[in-house]
Amino acid sequence: MASFDYIRDMPTLRIVITENCELCEKGLKNLSFLNNLFTIKKVDVEEGYQEFLLRVPVVLYGKKVLDEGILSQYVIFRNFLKYNILKVLFNIDF
Repeated sequence: MASFDYIRDMPTLRIVITENCELCEKGLKNLSFLNNLFTIKKVDVEEGYQEFLLRVPVVLYGKKVLDEGILSQYVIFRNFLKYNILKVLFNIDF
């Protein structure tokens, strides 16, 4: 029987959203390609993320902003490389 214990150890991406935000809903769908690598946690801008109020949706890895506004897979991957996130995830050198 396969074990899925590794899932709980997946790193977390946070997506800062607000209510009734069509761009936020589209952004969430756009992040689905990362579901196998990250836990994607939705957080409301009112839960301590007010600095992002005019920038939602915002994708965060720790304190690093990976993308905001109209989310782009290209921009997110570029920032994975910029911040060495892939290196950490896969324990590889580029």
